[in-house]
Amino acid sequence: MKKYKIFILLLLLIIFINPSATLALENNICTNPTYKDNQILVKFKKKYSDSTIRNFASQYNLAYSPNENSDIRNGYFLFNLQDDKLVSDTIITLQKDSKVKKAQPNYLFQTAKKKVKSNQDKYFNREWWLYNNGRLGAAGSDLYVLPVWNQEKTNWPGIVIGIIDSGVNPRHTDLKKNIVRGYDFVHNTSKKMADKEGHGSFIAGLIASQVNNRKGIAGLSRQNLLKIMPLKFDFSTDGAIQAIVFAQNKGVRILNTSWGTDEYDPALYEAIKSYNGLVVAAAGNDGLEHTDTHHFYPCDFDLDNILCVGASSETDQITSYSDWGSSVDILSPGGENAPLLSLDVKTNHYAEGMGTSFSTGLASGAAGLVLSANPSISNLEIKNVILLNARKKDELIGKVTSSGILNIKAAVNRESTLTISKLKTQNSK
Repeated sequence: MKKYKIFILLLLLIIFINPSATLALENNICTNPTYKDNQILVKFKKKYSDSTIRNFASQYNLAYSPNENSDIRNGYFLFNLQDDKLVSDTIITLQKDSKVKKAQPNYLFQTAKKKVKSNQDKYFNREWWLYNNGRLGAAGSDLYVLPVWNQEKTNWPGIVIGIIDSGVNPRHTDLKKNIVRGYDFVHNTSKKMADKEGHGSFIAGLIASQVNNRKGIAGLSRQNLLKIMPLKFDFSTDGAIQAIVFAQNKGVRILNTSWGTDEYDPALYEAIKSYNGLVVAAAGNDGLEHTDTHHFYPCDFDLDNILCVGASSETDQITSYSDWGSSVDILSPGGENAPLLSLDVKTNHYAEGMGTSFSTGLASGAAGLVLSANPSISNLEIKNVILLNARKKDELIGKVTSSGILNIKAAVNRESTLTISKLKTQNSK
């Protein structure tokens, strides 16, 4: 029996900012197994009647609800164990059944964020990832997004980015005008949901905080063209699949997945492969190369519609914590000694953080701006344009496939005349 390791979910050390005081909360750390110990996802070889599925569940002493049908799970059915058998043993038994095509655990994912400790100044002059004049780190180690602000037109289409995460704070004045209705798969409601952990709110703020509203921080679009669809889930395979299917049905073309697992997850792979859009995924924060012995999925899935993002520092280098390797496509600001600043779970408060989770959020926003400026572009072209127009750095050759750091201006304007085949040839030298 394969023994799965225990993940440590490192929750952000948050520093709240308001005009009169700075309050520090204790670091919140909890441990979770890599999968739910009482649930199994099953895909059958063909479509069976509800009575057949009920008999199947009864045969193996599994609980099954007809409301939890395959339509919302990309062909998978969720079953709950009703005895003290191990998930791994039950899966071995189910895989011997002639009706079963696949059976797997309901994996749990870890977020790709880091603990931080720092003193906090405020607002735009702290956002070195938008414009770095050298006061924090190295001049020019930013996203080159300000030139795009001068290009943006009010008639550019608004782009919805789905954030599959811990939810989004719907009351924060810096974001609430840029939120569209999503879904809470934890509580099964379409009402705007709370975000107790803050991970999703932080990402949403980096992407879509209002610009020029004289409050807090600035997001990536001066004309507020980027909108957030919160897709709250429980960081499990089942929740992720439901969120992906929901986004697909709503026509959302960009999904942010700032989390992952080192376990290969077939159901998640199939859901992303079936998704008609771009999935922007975090590389992970172990500071290791992705190899045969070290993975972080969904980043490492071999799928054309995944853009995997590592973290760059305020000095324009790959950070000490960022994973890298042949599956990691590009770097985007994540912070090293100068953390990022974004929204907190408390209304009108802000927090600091760093990690590939947040690099991924910025890359998702960049993908949204590329799509807004080029509405007829395909999903694969969005990815290719971003990679081809990265700011190339010699020290990143062999580290990430683009050999560079995200450059929003060049991507939006499609400045590079290279082709992907030429890019791969350059990187192989």
